[in-house]
Amino acid sequence: MRLQHLVRASVSLTAFALAVFAPVAVAPPVEAVAVTPIGGPVVVAAPAPGANAAAVLADDGASATINLLGIADFGGHIERVSTQAEGALLVSEPGAVTLACEVAAARAAHPGTLLVSTGDNVGGSAYVSSVLDDQPTIDVLNAIGLDVTAAGNHEFDRGAGDLSSRLLGAFDAPVLAANITGNEALGAEGDGDGVWTTQVDGVTVGFVGAVTDSLPSLVTSAALEEVEVAGLVETVNARAAALKDGNAANGEADVVIVLAHEDAAAFSNQFNGSVDAVFGGHTHDAHAAAITGKDGNRIAVVQSGQYGELLGNITLSVDRDSGAVSVVAAKNIDLTASSCASDAYGVQDIVDQAVRDSRVAGARVLTALNTGFYRGTNTGSDPGANRSTESTAANVIADSYRAWLTNEIRPEGEHYIGLMNPGGVRSDYLLGELTEGEAYTVQPFGNAMGYATYTGAQFKAVLAQQWQPGTSRPVLMLGVSDNVRVYLNQDAADELEEYWRRICAGERTLEELSDAIAGARARVIRSVYVDDVELADDADVVVASNSFMLSGGDGFTVLRETPSASTGVLDRTVTAEYLRAGSAVAADLSKRQVGVDLDTAAAGGAATVRFTGLSFTAASEQAAPGSAQEVTATVALADGATQQLTSAVVDATITPERPETGTATLNIALPDDVATTVCPGGGGQAGQTVDGVSAAAACAVVSFTLVARDGTTRGLELQALVPVAAAAQSQAGGPANGGQVIVAPADEPVLANTGVPDFLGSIGAMAGLLLAAAGLACYAVIRRGLRGRTGVVPSDL
Repeated sequence: MRLQHLVRASVSLTAFALAVFAPVAVAPPVEAVAVTPIGGPVVVAAPAPGANAAAVLADDGASATINLLGIADFGGHIERVSTQAEGALLVSEPGAVTLACEVAAARAAHPGTLLVSTGDNVGGSAYVSSVLDDQPTIDVLNAIGLDVTAAGNHEFDRGAGDLSSRLLGAFDAPVLAANITGNEALGAEGDGDGVWTTQVDGVTVGFVGAVTDSLPSLVTSAALEEVEVAGLVETVNARAAALKDGNAANGEADVVIVLAHEDAAAFSNQFNGSVDAVFGGHTHDAHAAAITGKDGNRIAVVQSGQYGELLGNITLSVDRDSGAVSVVAAKNIDLTASSCASDAYGVQDIVDQAVRDSRVAGARVLTALNTGFYRGTNTGSDPGANRSTESTAANVIADSYRAWLTNEIRPEGEHYIGLMNPGGVRSDYLLGELTEGEAYTVQPFGNAMGYATYTGAQFKAVLAQQWQPGTSRPVLMLGVSDNVRVYLNQDAADELEEYWRRICAGERTLEELSDAIAGARARVIRSVYVDDVELADDADVVVASNSFMLSGGDGFTVLRETPSASTGVLDRTVTAEYLRAGSAVAADLSKRQVGVDLDTAAAGGAATVRFTGLSFTAASEQAAPGSAQEVTATVALADGATQQLTSAVVDATITPERPETGTATLNIALPDDVATTVCPGGGGQAGQTVDGVSAAAACAVVSFTLVARDGTTRGLELQALVPVAAAAQSQAGGPANGGQVIVAPADEPVLANTGVPDFLGSIGAMAGLLLAAAGLACYAVIRRGLRGRTGVVPSDL
């Protein structure tokens, strides 16, 4: 028997007294769940104190009630965090005491209530827990009486060996990972093979825990030595079916609950008829709904965000005669709105001691920042929720890596670059004094710094792997150092994001779309500039990053194609020294990765250029003086003068879970007296065409400039070569042209002599774009109801 079952008996009277006398927040009367697919979070704020929780889950005798509470991605956030805003106290992290109080109240109302977790209880944690090896968080969850938990990817941060030798023994609750083999101790947890059963009101409730399929890309290869990861959905379906197959030898259960460290919205509809409920996690999103499984079964699905902000609640009813299971409730309770504050399980002392122990080291001031450096958001005020967009927080860490490589290591190579994965940035750098504890919280993993040399082609392939169909997020946008500028093919990006949607919706499989994904990835990077020159495929690029990234973590497998040199220096130490030296006191608000799409008029003389990804997503950064406000297009005239053709205001409306925030579309019309050059036609003879463009067609060079809110400007490295109108060419004695062309200046001597940089790649890239555009036809709406969005992909996929 686990320790918490003994403890629970001793605190039952206390819990009942708390429910009656303490100011608590309890769920309101249960209502039937709407028959709708998973959408946005269904959040039920904690009700007024004094609600009669005991009446909520009354048992009529003919049926048994199973009441479940769940947390997801708790991540060591045991301390209550709140701020004053316009005279009101806003709670961002409720903390362990509120969680314990709410759980005690629920158990007092319904003694059979179980508390579950979907993993990432520890690892990547808040400073107060992380600096103490997460023991305070383990102590808190043991004290509250966590019944069972899935293993998350962060439980493997220090390796499967650490999980089995330290964490499994430290947790009183069984830690389940049904789709993990090769670790004997983990496989023996609970009833074995990732399953645990318990009795509730005469009903056997079975739990199947599993970790995301992406685990090998989320931890270092050394962390999973001798460990294999099987498919989550397939494994869970097999374990669930075994629990209801009538064969007592392999264990039986009346109700099956899945604890999946994976996004609930992405996979729950693929579980079979043996699954009755799912608690999800991993992506830090919130969901609550009843859905239909693959066999037509109703499944209660809840995912409770992150950091204890929400407490998931699933209530099931089991007919004692027929065994039929029905969904009574599937919801999230907002703990940030809870007034429950009584210390039900002695949790306050654990938190207070952790605060004292961690405070001394964390109070030292590293530096003072003139601006904040923020992670990506979906709403402007939920930092860290959007890893699919570029962020100033990831960028400044990448800057620190490059500075370390340049100043401390100085290896051979043409270019030095820093890269940072967005998932490794766990908090924001806030305006004002930055303490060591705060800096630690931003980079809590303690990875070692390393570096490796790649070709320019390999580095572009790394950037293309930012788009990840088949995983929980459509894009993982890297932080890149400030000497890097990336121009993306927005058509190809749209295509990849649509493939992700189709896979998540179960419309197509990753295997079925693999060729199409490879083709779109081959086109998604138009051009890359490093140290103010276009990056050649055969250039030597030295990349500095953390050991997790360099070993191919987060799906960036190209990085492990070259052996890396590890230094033993911690990544957070490198960044801390960079900030301590005052190397970055204000955020650079110039986006380093920008999407571009060009369409030219068939008759020439006009073009439409669409820019995406020009803005960061944090509200304060969008309002800052250095943020992008406008894009202008200019062209040289025949007399040597320059004329501004048009401009467009940047629309900074956030595109949730995508990198495209900050769009501007320019409609270009060339003047009659525009200066022209010969369009690159591959050196063909007069009368021949290449990619639909005459070898002697006349083109105008259009340049683009970003204008910030404070009036400062930055010229973009790219230009457009727009064929002039047929009539103008005829007057000039040149051949008519009805196509478009995208060139590299080095391919055309006239352009090379003018110093005009590349726009959107080469003739070959343009040919690929034209072929792809010919097949684009299918429109789609991105899942989760976050926003309507049109995507185009080849119609036969």
